Amino acid sequence: MKIVFWGTPTYAAENLVNIVNSGHQVIAVVTQPDRKRGRGRGLSPSPVKQAAMDLGIPAFVTHSIRNDQITKEKLKCLHADVFIVVAFGQILPKEILDQPKLGCWNSHASLLPVWRGAAPIQWSIINDDVQTGICIMSMEEGLDTGPVINREITVINDSDNLEILSTRLSNISSKLLVNSLNKIELTKGLSKSSRLEYLKAIDQTKLKGKPSYARQIKKEDYLIDWNQNARKIIKKIQGLYPNAYTIYNGKRIKILEASTLENKEKLIESKQIDNESIEKSKGGEVIMINKEDGVIIMTNDFPIQINYAQLEGKKATNSYTLSIQSDLSVSKILGN
Repeated sequence: MKIVFWGTPTYAAENLVNIVNSGHQVIAVVTQPDRKRGRGRGLSPSPVKQAAMDLGIPAFVTHSIRNDQITKEKLKCLHADVFIVVAFGQILPKEILDQPKLGCWNSHASLLPVWRGAAPIQWSIINDDVQTGICIMSMEEGLDTGPVINREITVINDSDNLEILSTRLSNISSKLLVNSLNKIELTKGLSKSSRLEYLKAIDQTKLKGKPSYARQIKKEDYLIDWNQNARKIIKKIQGLYPNAYTIYNGKRIKILEASTLENKEKLIESKQIDNESIEKSKGGEVIMINKEDGVIIMTNDFPIQINYAQLEGKKATNSYTLSIQSDLSVSKILGN
């Protein structure tokens, strides 16, 4: 069975490698163009293109597959049996969806119909969802609306950030894709409707959850609003790891890890700070700094303890060291 793999980030590259290692024949990949990455800002291939080169698989690069007639024709000449799409980053037009004999299949990182769209892992964490998962679906012209042939649920742990959850979901996705490809291969000669029936595809209207849209993350999403509740801030830090940030003295500080101090009484008892000081503190105000606990910041409801952070131009460090690097002191306010 000849497979064309569509994908761009590291998450997708891991899926590609696992599909190849399972013994399936990937004859080409399609990915996004090389981009400036790293400190040198030189052009670098996408992780999927790099994985393809390492595996000796031809790679097609396209800015817009909808308008790229040359790539469309090249793909058509491959006579692929299946297209597999994992975090490609573009919507495939009907003329592409109709090319492979056994269909186009997408591995989507949510429990559809919840979080259709570009950034489902980020929004599942930011939204403080209890669980998420992977769905393998037949692709349609709509955005992540196709029937689902395989799915697996995973709990979102309190300690999960974007990197941790993405790794877990990538492993689940790889497993489900290999399993699904084995089944799809058995549907040769069947019509699309008969294929979906054989694969026991489930229409998304019959799945739990209301349709929601995981829009692309914007630049302004990364800025922390310290006037929000502590839990909401923590979920943003985790969901946008490692890029959620605040501003202090004109410099960015990335907040890499933080925790909520919900027990104010214990904080008052053990940290030698009075309740009045906590209650009068503004969102973003530093209410305590010491070597043992680092930097503690007030929010709309509970204080937050910063565990690890990174000042612009410096390496990641514990928050006590950060306070020295950034000349941060008690009563100063982050976000200015």
